Amino acid sequence: MILVQNHRLPLSGSKILVFALLLSVLGACSPKVLRPGGRKETKEPTKETPDKKVKDREKEAGEKRAHFNNIALLLPFQLDKVIDSVPNKRDVERSSLALDFYQGFKLGLDNLTSSGDNFKLDVLDTRDNVAEVRKLAVGKSITEAALVVGPVFPTEINAFSDVANLSGKLQISPLAARSPSQYQTNKLVTVTPPIDMHAQTLANYIASEYEIGDHVVILNNIDEDSEKLLVPLRVALDKEEVKYSELNELSEIEASLNTVGKNIVINASTNQFFIAQLLASLNKLKTESAYDISLIGHPNWSKLDLNPEYLSALRTCISSSYFIDEKKPEVQQFRKDYFSLFKVIPSEFAFKGYDTGVFFGRLLAKYPTDYAEKLVKEKHMGASIGFEFVHDPALGYINTSVRLLRFNGQFYRPF
Repeated sequence: MILVQNHRLPLSGSKILVFALLLSVLGACSPKVLRPGGRKETKEPTKETPDKKVKDREKEAGEKRAHFNNIALLLPFQLDKVIDSVPNKRDVERSSLALDFYQGFKLGLDNLTSSGDNFKLDVLDTRDNVAEVRKLAVGKSITEAALVVGPVFPTEINAFSDVANLSGKLQISPLAARSPSQYQTNKLVTVTPPIDMHAQTLANYIASEYEIGDHVVILNNIDEDSEKLLVPLRVALDKEEVKYSELNELSEIEASLNTVGKNIVINASTNQFFIAQLLASLNKLKTESAYDISLIGHPNWSKLDLNPEYLSALRTCISSSYFIDEKKPEVQQFRKDYFSLFKVIPSEFAFKGYDTGVFFGRLLAKYPTDYAEKLVKEKHMGASIGFEFVHDPALGYINTSVRLLRFNGQFYRPF
């Protein structure tokens, strides 16, 4: 089991081809209708037949049943910036996030249609433009949708919420990690757990490990990233009645450690140079002075190039909402299907798109008229992210699914 990092992959001709196809589809404003078997169909005029009235009634009944499976997907493809009829490498790079998420999301819905579910997917280009988002928010695709996924950027989310009339529908924020308190709607579903959820998960873990005689030390760099995690972490530790001391200088760390009992050191910096110094210092104290030290870091440490021996020796632990278990059959199948279709390895955004499509598509198909009321009752562990929501009347729905990962050998692994 490994924690896969999202590395930028070289663009292939097939990815440009997929982008060109998407350009033509969105340019024609043609929604995709996904029916059992994952087939894409476009509406065509029906021929006159003797039993046309019967077929019309059946068609009308079918459309009525499928009405609540309409999904609007708003992503920043920025197709308006494509100058030539055939997109180039720069065009694809600009739209990489949107393209990867869309492909994963669509594949997730395709998997559901093979079980008999029906979806109509309207893919809308927000152009990374607030004015365009406002225009889309009052359009037919949104008013007819039962579920709205996107936009992805905070400024666009607020612009959409300002003018959209969701009328009981939910708006899914699939990628933004910003606290829901910074948005202007209580209809928002925050899929990426905010930093407060990470802090609570870490505090619960520390409280479970903490015993009388142990010492918890917070080494505070007093920078923006540190404070975003440490402010809610202090509150959570106080609620758990975990005592801790706080330092501002690495040079003070040795004097703060206990020779008896465990020393749990917390650092929330994302400065790779400082973290490298911290790891070296703590490892030296542990090996040469026999201190019992374990280290808790920032979620973004998984993306940094740090000494693996030091991370392992210090039993380094981080929180994460994103993790890929390569032994999981769903992960293996998704990788296979994605590569078969698009000839590239799925990125982090593709995995998140897939999980979002599967979870919310299944929720909508299962509870077409009251899925919003059922959201907090449904739990799901996807290929890369989990879904477990709580509801706050003022903030909307917040995903609380955060896992703990420990560095073991070469990679972070769940424990």
